[in-house]
Parts: sequence; structure tokens; C-alpha cells
Amino acid sequence: MDVKFTKEAINSLEAIDKRIRVKDTKIDGLLIEVLPSGRKSFRVYKRVKGKNAPVSVTLGQFPAVSIENARKKALAVLDKLAHGINPNVQARIEAKSKITLLEVYQDYISQKELTTSSLRGYDQIMRTYLDDWKSKPIADITETQIKDRHAFLTESSKAQADYCMRVLRALFNFAKFEYKNAQDRPIFLYNPVEILSHRKQWNHVARKQTRITKSQIKPLLTGLDKIRSESDCFMRAVCDFVEMALFTGLRKTELLSLQWKTVSLKERSFYVEETKNGSPLELPISDHLLSIFKRRQAETNNEYVFQADNEHGYIREPKKCIARIVNETGIQFTLHDLRRTFTSTAELLRVGTYTIKRLLNHKTQRNDVTAGYTVLTAEELREPSQAIEDSLLNGPKRDKEKNAEVDIRELLSQMSPEEKLALIKSF
Repeated sequence: MDVKFTKEAINSLEAIDKRIRVKDTKIDGLLIEVLPSGRKSFRVYKRVKGKNAPVSVTLGQFPAVSIENARKKALAVLDKLAHGINPNVQARIEAKSKITLLEVYQDYISQKELTTSSLRGYDQIMRTYLDDWKSKPIADITETQIKDRHAFLTESSKAQADYCMRVLRALFNFAKFEYKNAQDRPIFLYNPVEILSHRKQWNHVARKQTRITKSQIKPLLTGLDKIRSESDCFMRAVCDFVEMALFTGLRKTELLSLQWKTVSLKERSFYVEETKNGSPLELPISDHLLSIFKRRQAETNNEYVFQADNEHGYIREPKKCIARIVNETGIQFTLHDLRRTFTSTAELLRVGTYTIKRLLNHKTQRNDVTAGYTVLTAEELREPSQAIEDSLLNGPKRDKEKNAEVDIRELLSQMSPEEKLALIKSF
């Protein structure tokens, strides 16, 4: 039905049990849509050359939008369509160009396969350091703001300042490839975080080099035994966790989320399903490690090795208990110190690089062809694992032999030819 739009004509249109559309006789393509609810909306409904379906563009509701304004809007829309511009697509692009940091972050985490610990770290960055930027369109985040925020955070923690900016850089890189215009080209072409590289303002915090020394291992283990004998089940579980971290070099979340279904005491092996790099890991159970697993087995009655009475069923954050261990043993350490101690011990024993990488579940570079052919099972890792454990418990055997050899050579170098001859004859 076609009518000349007037207030009287539109007001006279009555709602029925289905949607009806009435065209304006003055502007070709302008119509008013009447819904069963009685709501009346102006639309442009026009077939475009080269398109199968007509383009429908909402202009607004009557009477909030007057007939005169509806006709003006319709002419503007029809002009765009005549020039090959779809206002609906244009509106979506404009909306994307105004997307906020929080919206980008939500899209990012929904599409990336992040570990629980990574996600927790990213959430903390957004909540702690970027909370006031969440509602800000990312197009409005400038290089100056980046530099100022990084400098401000650096005053408290250089490492956290860099971490924050790495997360922000990742979000901008994600936005560059995720949000495109009608020509399938990026809306966001530039990453403002790159200014830190240009100005060489990254803090580049050096990796920590701390570890537990040989002389500290026995006192630590003795201290753990003492604390275990005086504590509740939660603290005993943390003591076992610390000890197992030392003898495996595994990460916190990899151990704490360990389930009994992945442990075989009969086969003396266990399987880590959730790892930082996403690659599952099967490891052997060495002698001392077996005693820890048996101790844990006697203490648990659910599916987790490090059971805890909480909504998750296992220990999530042992910081307070570790602080107690440090205080009572007098040995200062972090969980990464335990991992470094395990790795350093393996290196001193001359365990192969690829074996160490497999034990620690480190990924090798894609261009490392040799790594692609090096496949080590739990059984093949058993001997080096046992050697590392023995060395941690008793000191490296190779070092003792080497030292003895050095001592003999030094003794011989100080003897006269006559003394050497007499020594040979004594045999």
C-alpha cells in the first residue's frame, strides 16, 4: 500500500496480527513499518544493483522522528546506496572504530586458548593497572598516555610495568587483525605501545638467578618433615607440594591441579594434562617421589593429589604456607627457585638439553629440526630423573669423582720423580 505520509495518514494506520509496511508516495524507498505491538518505525527499503536481498535501514520511530526528518534521512541513505555504500555496514564499522579496551579484552580472551594462570594474570592487569581505561575507546589511547602509564608503574615495579604493557600490546595487535572495514582492511593500523620500543623505554628486567644451594637442600627437607609433623592436613599438603616441586621442577599450577586418575604408582609414572604451553607431559616417578605420592595417597579422599577443602577441591594458592616454611626453616626461596634448582642440577649432571626441555615441558623453536625428531617417553626419562633426584638428596656423584681426580693430579704434580717411582713400585 502506498500513501502520502502525513500525521493523519500515519496515525490512522492500525496494527494487526502481523507486520505491515506502507510506502511513501513522495520518496521512493521510504516506508513506515507497523508492528503488531503498535510501534511504527520509518525505514528505507531498497533493492540495490548487484545484491540479491533488499537493503533495510531503520531511520527511527514515529512520532519521535518527524515525517520531514524521516524524508531527509531517507534521501541521505538513498544517496549512500547509490554510491555503493551500505549504511548498515558503515554503522557497524563506526561502532567497531569506537570499541573500548574492555570490549577488545573480552573478545581477546574469548578467542584465545589461555591457561588458567595466564587468564588470572591478564585479569589482574586489567583490574589493577588499566581499570580507568576499560571504557576508553582504544582509538583514544595515545602514545603519551602509554609512556606516562608505563613510567608511573615503573616507580612501583619495573617487571609489572613491562608486563602490563605487553598485555596492552597484545590487545592492540589483536584489534589490528580482528576489526576490519568494508574493504576488509584493518581499522586500527598502529599499535601505540610500540613507542616504548622506539624510545627504548622497556625496563627489560633481568631474569632472577636465585636458587637453593646444595647446603640448603638437606635443612629444607628436614624443616619440611618437622613442619609436617606439627601441622594440619592443608599445611602437610603444601609441604609435600614444595618437596615435589623441588624434585620435578614442575610449575605451580601443573602440580597443584594434578589428579589421581593421571597417576600410576604401579607403572611409576604420572601425566600432567594442563600445562602452561598446552602440551601434555608424562613423567616417571623416581624413588623419593614415590614416597611423596604414597604419603599424599594416605592423606586424600578426593580426585586431587593436593586435596583442599574448598570449592575447587585442591590447593589454589599456597603463599601463606610457603611464607611459614621460609620463616621456620630460615631458607629464603620462591617456587621458581625450586624449578631453577632442579634445572641447574640437571645441567651439572650433563643431562642432555632436549631431555631437560622435556622434563620441564619447555617448547622448542619450530626451526629446531632435531627437536622434532627427539621423542622421549616417561620410561626414557626415568634414568635422568632418578639421577637428578639422587644428586639433590646426596650431592652429584660426578662432581665427587671429578674432585677426587683433580686432587690426585694435584698431589702427583707436587711429587718428585723419585717419589713417583716409589709410589709405582708400592703397587
